[in-house]
Amino acid sequence: MNRSKTSKKDLLKTKLYSIIILLLAVIIALLGIFQKVSDAGHLIDKYNIATADIVASHDYYDKDATISKANKARDSVEPIAVRINTSQVALYENILNFFDITNQYRERAGDILLTSLQYNVELNSLVNQYTSVFLSLGINIPNNLAKAILKDVNSTSYDSYKTQVRTQFAVFMDEYIFEENLFKHQEGFAAAVNESVTDSNLKELTHLLKEYLIQINSRIDMQATEMERQRVYQDVITNSPVLIMTGSVLYQKGEKLESEDLKALSDMGVITVSNELYMYIGAAGLFLLCFLASLASKKICGHTMKLQPKSIFIMVLLFFMVYIPALYVPHEYYMYIPYFILPMMLSILISDNTSYIFSGPMAIFYCYIVGGDLIYLAILIIGSIATIYIVRNTSARIRLAISGIALGVINVIVYMSYMLITTDVSISIPYTQIIALFISSVVAALLCLGLLPVFEAFFNIVTPFKLMELASPTKPLLKRLMMEAPGTYHHSLMVGNLAEEAAEAIGANGLLARVGAYYHDIGKLNRPAFFGENQSSKTGNPHNTMTPQLSATIITSHTTEGVDLAKQAKLPPSIRDIIIEHHGTTQVQYFYHKAQSVSDEPVIEEDYRYSGPKPRTKESACVMLADACEATIRSMETTNIIEIEKTIRKVVKTKRDDGQFDQCDLTLKDLDEILFAFMKVFTGYFHQRVKYPTQQTKDAITDIKPSQEEQDEDENED
Repeated sequence: MNRSKTSKKDLLKTKLYSIIILLLAVIIALLGIFQKVSDAGHLIDKYNIATADIVASHDYYDKDATISKANKARDSVEPIAVRINTSQVALYENILNFFDITNQYRERAGDILLTSLQYNVELNSLVNQYTSVFLSLGINIPNNLAKAILKDVNSTSYDSYKTQVRTQFAVFMDEYIFEENLFKHQEGFAAAVNESVTDSNLKELTHLLKEYLIQINSRIDMQATEMERQRVYQDVITNSPVLIMTGSVLYQKGEKLESEDLKALSDMGVITVSNELYMYIGAAGLFLLCFLASLASKKICGHTMKLQPKSIFIMVLLFFMVYIPALYVPHEYYMYIPYFILPMMLSILISDNTSYIFSGPMAIFYCYIVGGDLIYLAILIIGSIATIYIVRNTSARIRLAISGIALGVINVIVYMSYMLITTDVSISIPYTQIIALFISSVVAALLCLGLLPVFEAFFNIVTPFKLMELASPTKPLLKRLMMEAPGTYHHSLMVGNLAEEAAEAIGANGLLARVGAYYHDIGKLNRPAFFGENQSSKTGNPHNTMTPQLSATIITSHTTEGVDLAKQAKLPPSIRDIIIEHHGTTQVQYFYHKAQSVSDEPVIEEDYRYSGPKPRTKESACVMLADACEATIRSMETTNIIEIEKTIRKVVKTKRDDGQFDQCDLTLKDLDEILFAFMKVFTGYFHQRVKYPTQQTKDAITDIKPSQEEQDEDENED
C-alpha cells in the first residue's frame, strides 16, 4: 500500500509561503545595504540620529513621494458603475415565491395534531419536503431551522419579518451592486433586516436568503474607471509634484531617521555607504537566516484550523498585551517589550498555522506602532517564525522556558547581521540592543509559562501541557480503568496509538486524539463485566440471560455515563466530546440481529443505536475509526496483513456509508491517510517473531556439545 502524495494545492501553498519569505530575505538584505552606515559630514551617528540640522543643498524633485501621492490620488477614485439588464421584478418574485411556499408549509405544519402518534414522522416528512423545494432553488435550509420556521416562529414575528425583507430588498437593489461590492451589500442587507428581528431562527434565515435575493445589477465600466484614474494620476505628476527647495530643513538635530529617510538622503548624495565587506557578510548572514526560516515554514504549513469566536478573542487579547505597553514605553526601550509572547501563545493556545499566518501582518503593524526600523521588523518576522517552530509540539513546560533562550540567540544573530551591514562593529558593539533583545525573548517565554495556566482555566483550553498531564496513568480515572476494567484499559491504549497516528497523518491534533482515546471508554467503569474485553471464563457473559434490548441499552449507555464521569472529574470539553461522539449513532449490530431472530414483533432500529452526536471533529472521527478497527481486528484469528487491511477498509467504508462523518470535514484523502496510519501501527504490532525451538528440538540437539563461547552465551541469557 502506497501512501497518497500531498495534493498539488497544499504543495503550491507551501511553496508560496517559502517564496514569500525568501523574497523578504532578499529585500531585507538589499535594503540593508542602503541603510545608514556612516557619512563624511558626521550628520548622523551610529544610532541613525541627526547630530545637526540636515538641509537640502539644492532643489530636489522627490520622485518617490510624488509617485506615492499620485498613487494615493488614483486609488481614491471610486469605480464607475453602469446598470445591467437584471430584472429587479424577477428578483422580487423570488421573495413572493419564497414566502408563498413557506406560508403553505406553515399552514400544513399547523394542521398536524400534537396528539397524533405519528406527529414527529409527519412533521419531519413535511420539513424534508420543504427543504427539498428550496434546495432545488439554490437555498440550503438545514432541517432544524426549517422545523423552527414552520412550527416555532409565531405569526406576528413572521409577518413582520416578511415586511422587513421586502422593504430592505427595495432599498438595497436600488444601489449599484457589482461583483466587487456584492458581498458588502449582501451583508448589509442581512444586517438591516435583522436589526429589527428578535427571533434567532429568522435571523439565521436572513443569512441564507441574502445570496438568493441580493444579486448583481450593475457592472464596473473598467475603461471609464481606468481613464479617470489615469487622469487623476497624471494630474498629480504634472501639476502637484513634491519638491524640496534649497535650504529646506530636511531633519532637525536629534531626530531619529527611519530606513526610508536614510535611503532618500543617500539618493540626494547627503550620506554615503562604506564598510562594504561587513555589509556583504551581514547580508549573507541575514539571507541564510531567512532561508532557514522558510524551511521551517514548510514544516508547519498544513491544514489551517477554522477560527472560532473564542480564538479571535484570544488573538485580540494577546495583541493588546503587547500593544498597550508599546504606547507607554519610551521609544528607546521598545526592544525590551516581550513581543514574542504573542506568536508563542497563539501557537500553543490556537494552532501553529494560525500563529504562522498572522505573525507577518501583526509584526508589521506592531513595528509601525513602536516606530521600529527595518531591522526590528526583520527581527519580529524571523523571530516569530522561529518561535512557532521552536514551541510546536512542545509538551514539556521546561522546554518552553528553554525556547526563550534559543529565541534570544536567534534574535541577536539577526541584529548582529544587520550591524555588520550598516556599521563598523570594530568601533562600537551595541551591547544595549543585544541585551534588550535577549532579555525580551527570555521574558516572553517566562510570561508565557506563567500565563498559560490562566488561559487554560479561563478559556477552558486544552494545551499540549494539559493533555500530557491528563495522559498520566496516575490520573484517578485511568487508575480505576486499569484496576477495575483492565481489558478496556489496554484496549484504550491501543486505540490511543492508532488515533494519534491517524490524527497526525491528516493534520489534526494527534495528542488530543491519543488522550481522548485513553478516556473514551471510561463509561464502562460502571459495569465493566458487561463488556467483552473484561469478561473471562469465570465471570461468564451476563448478556446471555438478558433481553437483546436491555443488553443494547447497557452497551450504548457507556458513552453518556462516560461523559458524566468526565464532568465529575472536570475533564476538558474536547475530551468529553470525544467520549460522547466516538460511537456516533452507529448500530449495535449483534444485539439488533439477535432481537430480530428471537422476536416476532418488528424491531425498532433506533433502540439499537447510540444516541450520538456524530463526530464533529477530526480527532473524534479518528478515535471512532481506531476504536472500531482495534476491536474488529482483535477478534480476528488471523494476523495476515492483507486481511487486516481488507478489514480496516471495510470498517471505514461501513462508517462512511452510515453517515458517521457527515458533521466533520473528513475527506476521502483523509480516510486514505488514516488507513495508511492504521496499517503502519498494526504492521508493527503483528510483526513476525523468531520461533523458539520446541522441546523435541531441544532433545534432538542435546548430543551436540556446545563450544565454550556458546556456553557463556547461555549463562548470560539465564
